Amino acid sequence: MKKINYLLVLPVILFYSCSTQKRIDKNFTYFQKGLDSLSKLELKNPVIEPNDLLSIQVYSNSLNQEQVALYNMVNGITSGVAAVSPTSGYLVTDDGNIFFPGLGKLYVKGLTSIQLKDSLENKLRRLSVKDPSVVVRFLNFKISVLGEVQSPGVKNLNTQRVTLLDAIALSGDLTAYGRRDSILVIRDENGELKHYNVDLRNTSFINSPVFQLKQNDVVYVRPNDAKLKIVKRNPNVDRDISLTLSVLSLVTVLVSLTTFIKSL
Repeated sequence: MKKINYLLVLPVILFYSCSTQKRIDKNFTYFQKGLDSLSKLELKNPVIEPNDLLSIQVYSNSLNQEQVALYNMVNGITSGVAAVSPTSGYLVTDDGNIFFPGLGKLYVKGLTSIQLKDSLENKLRRLSVKDPSVVVRFLNFKISVLGEVQSPGVKNLNTQRVTLLDAIALSGDLTAYGRRDSILVIRDENGELKHYNVDLRNTSFINSPVFQLKQNDVVYVRPNDAKLKIVKRNPNVDRDISLTLSVLSLVTVLVSLTTFIKSL
């Protein structure tokens, strides 16, 4: 009889295992669709925004480096605009300007680092700097990753080109409770907060405007139903269930013991 029961239960177990595996694949696997439609990916250079911190270093391709010393000096407060050394960075003001030694106030908002580099080199040539070479990079390119990731927090990055996948990787990937189909990206666009939803299971998200992240973007990984059930669970209910199971277990032992004694 026991063998027959096992044979009856076995198909049920196998069916449940298969259905569970399918459900796991659906919810947890990235790139389930759209892999064949992937094309060449070109990441853009980010543009300079207010409150960005820029490193600007000036060199000369000639033997005379003294001619560029002025442009790498520490500066004080001039015309109400703070100018600091390249080691600490040039802070872009709310109206999109920086104050650069020898050139004064420069409007840099909306420029890429390459465009600003070319502009500064042209201006320095007009100031008789021989063969100037300028290096511009962001010092405060950061994004915030929140929610169901292994390591949430603010990520300060050394690169100007960051993708959503980079942010997830830097955060240790999603937890088992993170929704792969619902990644929220919040972005400040000209003073207006906009939000985008990304489904990591469909590779078409690579064409999303938020696949390449911008400085100060916020990435939020929503929790799945399993996590919400855990959070919403009443601890008193868990305690009552545990107590009830303990009582039932004790009753079962007592009944079994009584039955055994009577059988003697």
